[in-house]
Amino acid sequence: MFFRARRALQRAWFDLNCRSLLKTSPIASSDTSLTLVSMVCHGEVLMYLLAAKSFCNQLGRNPQVVVLNDGSFTESDCTMIRKHIPAAKIVSISEVAPANTPKGSCWERLLLISDLVANTFVVQLDSDTLTTGSIAEVQQCIDANRSFTLLGDRSFPEVESMTDACLRSKTNLHPMVQAVCERNFDQLPEAASLQYVRGNAGFNGFARGSIDREKVEWFSELMRRLAKEQWNEWGSEQLTSNLLIANSDGATPLPAPKYLSYWAHPDVPYEDSAFIHFIGPYRFSKGLYLRKAKKAIASLAPA
Repeated sequence: MFFRARRALQRAWFDLNCRSLLKTSPIASSDTSLTLVSMVCHGEVLMYLLAAKSFCNQLGRNPQVVVLNDGSFTESDCTMIRKHIPAAKIVSISEVAPANTPKGSCWERLLLISDLVANTFVVQLDSDTLTTGSIAEVQQCIDANRSFTLLGDRSFPEVESMTDACLRSKTNLHPMVQAVCERNFDQLPEAASLQYVRGNAGFNGFARGSIDREKVEWFSELMRRLAKEQWNEWGSEQLTSNLLIANSDGATPLPAPKYLSYWAHPDVPYEDSAFIHFIGPYRFSKGLYLRKAKKAIASLAPA
């Protein structure tokens, strides 16, 4: 309870100090070849707008925008999003057609992406991300129609064979479903022909035509053979996203520490990063998020 109360106060303080974002120019969607997808909850709308605006500002393009309402939106949340992204399509999580996959835990987001990617390159952007510098690598992937992913914390920085990834994971005895599957990949006959990358689903790019619902369901069922009932737990969607991207032609892991998640490691030069995913446990640690947010807002054009 104390943790939740502290997080609520930290988020309120962050929002208060970032209100100037609401005086910046809206995103005028014009690029139909690119779609920005984010799942957003009530309470993180301002953070989401900062994530979307800072990303588009550095990318130099204004994509189509699809916002997946996790079911908690108020009318004022929708009004604020449409004021700052007039052409945004807001989709309720209940509108996403189900599939033979787990439910909840971001699975509806991945299914929505699999529906959209038939006709457009899709970038998945979490609300707690911030783009503050040049993202040329992302621009190149979009232009070349190559999938990309943010790497996990200290992950092996390449797409590799599933069997090699399994060997690398044998000493990771974490009970989370992703680790359980990774260290047991070698139990699957299919592992010999598949690739893997230990990415982070907070920031991904899906090349146009690279995935579909059939692939999502196939990888989900493949991993369920390893995880059994645990496959329904949080983390299964990220593992599936990793597999989908790794087995997409020309997939690119984004270079760290230019692109990374914020774990508050003392030996990582976060100040120099161009893109940071401010994950929940460390989001407001040491004030880095707010300092970088203020700089990002100052770089945006006024309304």
